[in-house]
Amino acid sequence: MGIYVNRTLNMKQIAAIGLDMDYTLVRYDSEAFEAMTYKEIKKKLCEVKAYPKQVADLKFQFNLAIRGLVIDKPHGNVLKLSTYSKVKQAYHGLTEMDFKTQQKIYQGLTIDLNDSNRFAIVDTTFSIAYCVLYMQIIELKKKNPELGLPDFKTIEENLIEALDVSHRDGSLKNEVRKNVKKYIVQDENTVIALERFKRHGKKIWVITNSDYEYSKILLDYAINPFLKDHKSWHDLFNIVVTAASKPKFFTDKLPLLHVDPQTGLMRNHHGLIQDGIYQGGCAQTIQKSSGLSGEQILYLGDHIYGDVLQIKKTCNWRTALVIDELIHETEALKKSSALSQEINDLMKQKVDLEHKLDELFDKEIEKGKKPDKAKIQDAFQKIEKVDKKIAKLIKSHIQNFNSYWGETMRAGVEPSRLAGQIEKYACIYMAKVSDFVEHSPRTYFRPKKKMLPHESV
Repeated sequence: MGIYVNRTLNMKQIAAIGLDMDYTLVRYDSEAFEAMTYKEIKKKLCEVKAYPKQVADLKFQFNLAIRGLVIDKPHGNVLKLSTYSKVKQAYHGLTEMDFKTQQKIYQGLTIDLNDSNRFAIVDTTFSIAYCVLYMQIIELKKKNPELGLPDFKTIEENLIEALDVSHRDGSLKNEVRKNVKKYIVQDENTVIALERFKRHGKKIWVITNSDYEYSKILLDYAINPFLKDHKSWHDLFNIVVTAASKPKFFTDKLPLLHVDPQTGLMRNHHGLIQDGIYQGGCAQTIQKSSGLSGEQILYLGDHIYGDVLQIKKTCNWRTALVIDELIHETEALKKSSALSQEINDLMKQKVDLEHKLDELFDKEIEKGKKPDKAKIQDAFQKIEKVDKKIAKLIKSHIQNFNSYWGETMRAGVEPSRLAGQIEKYACIYMAKVSDFVEHSPRTYFRPKKKMLPHESV
């Protein structure tokens, strides 16, 4: 796998590397974790919100949702947007909406995602189970009105409440604690890359919203077995901040506690931060204590809003996003490259045919010449034939990606909203932290020159 570059990043100038823990430093088995989350949400819906037994009987479909989708709460629709916030694909329940129905509802309008009363964003890997269940319950409501399920908006609110409670009450993390091997993916190359950074004199920080006790379990399992230059992760990481309350960590000044790694007990901490383990605090204090400028700090996370967007706005740190979906996405791109080329070739044929058809009509409009009906009919038939071939190939192409939504990073020919956010806020991005193992800690990452439309002539 590679490191993908949006903006120039000279690693020689980076003196400190900060990392989120969950889904960044520590990799999860997403399907296993989301299946467990799905089960817990259903349990709370049925026990607390009195949802019918049919909801409890629903089965998890991991590929039914992808990160970057948007839920239209009042309409019960799940949308895939382009980077320009235009609806490119939509499902109502488990039924994909045809173009006419989609246009009737959204009329080509730009979706205002600041309207949180109407729209909810599936912006983290932790949101997959919630979105899957939303689509399934909408389908259940549509087919079984006698069940008396709530309205579309209330269903979404109940789901997000059940998900939030599952995180807060420890239901999900308790399951991980019981079976770390099932939910956490060990990656030796992550540790190799981190120890290499340390040999080059870079400080390494962990800044996570998880509490100390949970963080210790995961780091003991994911980091300690592969260390060569350090006795434990306590020695590898200069500073570990738990229960950081991101994104507030980057914007607010929160109380800072020092954590005793042996007992887990905490005491108030004031002043500069030395190497050690902490709870709370803020980015400003860490940066001041390190004596570094924002440009000398690189932070890696998996959450655009919680890990990257606020950093760009308030701290001026350099940013990197870890996008787990790229593992499958890049493999699918390789498998489908021949299909992509075939589709592109057919599109060129279609464009040529459309130009010839336009010329026939231009003569009628501009020169008063009667069009050759036989030629017009022939052109329409040829275009229709090419369209059918393209449609068939597109269906085959999509099967290499997500069978419902296609490519995560594209919405039709345009970048998806997720891809647009990554380009806007991340200096670099990658599938996993261990991808750094293929690059020197002194690498000068440079973006490839992007061709503008007029430059491709």
